[in-house]
Amino acid sequence: MKVLLISATGNVGSRALPALLAHKHTVVVFVRSESKLREAIPSSILSQVTIATGNATDSRAIRDALVNNRCDALLNCAGQGSMFPWQAPRLQGIINGVAEGAVDASKELGYPIRAWFLGGATVLDVPVFPEHAISFDTLKAKPLEYLKWSMLCPAHMVPVNKEIAPLSKPSGNPLIASIDIPANFNRFFFSGIPFFGPFWTVVLNAGRYGTTLEDNADFLAADLTNPDSEYVGHRVGVHDTGKKKGE
Repeated sequence: MKVLLISATGNVGSRALPALLAHKHTVVVFVRSESKLREAIPSSILSQVTIATGNATDSRAIRDALVNNRCDALLNCAGQGSMFPWQAPRLQGIINGVAEGAVDASKELGYPIRAWFLGGATVLDVPVFPEHAISFDTLKAKPLEYLKWSMLCPAHMVPVNKEIAPLSKPSGNPLIASIDIPANFNRFFFSGIPFFGPFWTVVLNAGRYGTTLEDNADFLAADLTNPDSEYVGHRVGVHDTGKKKGE
């Protein structure tokens, strides 16, 4: 696929870029600052991509990047959810801008845009980051005939390597995915008790859901090779099995 990667300088986006290339996608990188991109990503990787600049909250800029490059898909790695209700929304404007731009591009191009968004594990019915739930509602309102969206919902992610480097082949990943619920989520005898039960169920599960940035990047890049992905229109939880597929 020809993929518009929105933000390639953050933790996920910088790992997604080499992963997409390793999976033989053609990549257009959409960033606010080309100079920042060139500081963060090696020239050996950037020589393989097209660069577009703009603000991810600007739906027209997203539409133009998709249409002008005739992209089939997008991967949004921009933005970070606000943790508390009193904080100014940081993610919602980006989700709105990207989703609206993709729908407009789809109408002009004449085919649906396949899209992955990042939402965090709390969008899986765990109300800790309210903004993630709002972002999910935004995507649900978009017609799948134009925007074939999915929302990846990992918990805390850590890097395997601090340095970003090209990949000679896909790295593979040990992740198991589930639709709309946390993968392999443990429930306890007290889980149904109001207030107390849900809180301690989340606390006792939290330590089991760490994944790596690189594994999530490979998961996303691999799924974008599948034109009939089962994850379209869904939130997707992931869990590290500790063993890569095929091992």
